[in-house]
Amino acid sequence: MSPVKLMFSLVTTVLNDQEGCAAFFSQMEAQTCLPDEIVIVDGGSKDGTWEFLQNYKPNQPYSLRVIQEIGCNVARGRNLAIAKAKHEIIVSTDIGCTWETQWLEDLAKPLFADSQLEAVMGSWQVRREDLKSNWARSEYTLFKGLKFIANPTSHASSRSIAYRKSLWEKIGGYPEDLTLAGDDMVFALLLHQTTNRVTSASIPRCYWERPATLKSFCKEARRNFRGSGEAGIWLDYGLMVGGRLLLEPLLLFIGLVCLLFAFPIWIASLFLIGFLVSVGLRLLRLAPTIWRFKAYEDSDILLRIFVFEYLTKFWGVVGYWEGFLSGLKHCQECRQRLRSLKLKTVL
Repeated sequence: MSPVKLMFSLVTTVLNDQEGCAAFFSQMEAQTCLPDEIVIVDGGSKDGTWEFLQNYKPNQPYSLRVIQEIGCNVARGRNLAIAKAKHEIIVSTDIGCTWETQWLEDLAKPLFADSQLEAVMGSWQVRREDLKSNWARSEYTLFKGLKFIANPTSHASSRSIAYRKSLWEKIGGYPEDLTLAGDDMVFALLLHQTTNRVTSASIPRCYWERPATLKSFCKEARRNFRGSGEAGIWLDYGLMVGGRLLLEPLLLFIGLVCLLFAFPIWIASLFLIGFLVSVGLRLLRLAPTIWRFKAYEDSDILLRIFVFEYLTKFWGVVGYWEGFLSGLKHCQECRQRLRSLKLKTVL
């Protein structure tokens, strides 16, 4: 039985990922519901990706349109792909994921079945068998499996979402003044303030691939939270998480200095007890995670979880405040769009 073909556009962006593009086409051509066209924007690949895209011949009867704009960020790439798409219904994803064969069908068909519907929030998850390192398994366990089950009010990632082009136009597109990340979260916030004609695809058929090294996780955390800072959202994260990360070493340092310079022991004890209480509460919160992780690993469990927790949060906070300060000057358009809809999460 041939896959069903519907008149919708699948859009995505790419930068230096020829292997990911090959896997993307292979899995899209096996979908139970085929798009009429795929539009891909390349941000200036130098590893052969652009040449691969130009020369690729689809094995299914859909058209392939590839566009290159050197230096464009993800938001600009998404907007460009959608603007060039010829159909009203848009499905968006990220190259580098993997997809079950029913993924497109679950996202696109509701919009064809109900002409009043404007968007479909997609689910996604991380599979433990895809993880390539102990650090990736640490994250997986720390976040209890990394599974996002969408509902109609979810802030879906643009790695798995469908909507009408007319809705994208009403929203004003993705915020191009954000440096790299956070554009899909802002888009989702604006989407829900623009329409309530939304449903969801609650079965995760899109699988997010994760990094292998601790350095990559820290880099990702810094990049992602920079986007939130630029947009001026999630200030409570920057203040609460950042404040605690600063407070713990400060309490330890002051307590040790008090001991070193022979301050009254009770003064040093106050600071050191404060440090121990904060770390103890963190340990108490992480204890269930450590026991879950123990089912997979039998060495360095406590140290690995602690290192991952502290370093990814540290770099996330660094990225947040870098973005927040940069956004005061460079991301006023994005912030104004959020403020105009009276969102309580934005400054």
